Amino acid sequence: MNTDNNITDKPTILAVDDNPSSFDQISNTFRDSASILSAVNYQNGMEIAENEQPDLILLNEKIKESDGLEVCLALQKRPETRDIPIIVMSNNGENSNEAGSINAGAVDFIFKPLDENILKARVENQLRQKNNLDFLKTLSSIDALTEIPNRRFFDERLDQEWKRATRERYSISLLMIDIDHFKSYNDTYGHLQGDECLKTVARNLSQNLWRSSDIITRYGGEEFAVILPGTPSYSALNVAKRLWESISALEIEHSSSLSVGYLTVSIGLATLSPNEKTKPHQLIELADKNLYKSKTDGRNRVTG
Repeated sequence: MNTDNNITDKPTILAVDDNPSSFDQISNTFRDSASILSAVNYQNGMEIAENEQPDLILLNEKIKESDGLEVCLALQKRPETRDIPIIVMSNNGENSNEAGSINAGAVDFIFKPLDENILKARVENQLRQKNNLDFLKTLSSIDALTEIPNRRFFDERLDQEWKRATRERYSISLLMIDIDHFKSYNDTYGHLQGDECLKTVARNLSQNLWRSSDIITRYGGEEFAVILPGTPSYSALNVAKRLWESISALEIEHSSSLSVGYLTVSIGLATLSPNEKTKPHQLIELADKNLYKSKTDGRNRVTG
């Protein structure tokens, strides 16, 4: 996760407008500073907003007599899009509903014909504010000790990935990873060394996830969770084995371990294909069940 408080990459702006000249003006205004996405109707705009997660939306107040305020309300209700700032554009003069737009969730309102300087100033102002909010949100989602995402982030991200997988019809795999005999490790080497051990394990797990879409989190205590979007069970098993082997290869001394004398992990694996009738907790429960089996079968193994 990027915790940089500066805009280093180009932000993405979604323009929802059926007027080609307006889109051309927006594109020309931000051609050097942003990536521009376009939609000529509200349905397409909603789909792009949900799938592409733009940094800001420029929304025409009315398209073919349809009301953009309903789109604002719909975007505010969806977890994937509720934090995206929306600037409503209107060419209706005295008939414009500025107050209604703000009440519906828009952060700003601008009249057409678009003034390039005003448009640029208002968009850049909202992008700065969003960048600051994103930075604070990122900090609140990071585990202070291991510096990987925390349980709060896990819950939010699994819910997002579940909805995306339901729409696009692909599977999700989940790994639940538990450090074997960690209490006895703390008792033997002390809590400070235990903290260093957690940092080392978190770093090693992160380094051995090779896809940017795979997500490692600290689930709690000595337990970690890995979300693998778009991953069938056989591929997830390969990832699980790679992570399990990578921890063993560290050969972190654990003299009080009842098995091999160095630090090991147990892993539970689960894979589901989400649909409208299933929920994320079912995947968690299945992975937890397999983790429990790994532990009761002697630990230091993968069960899936």
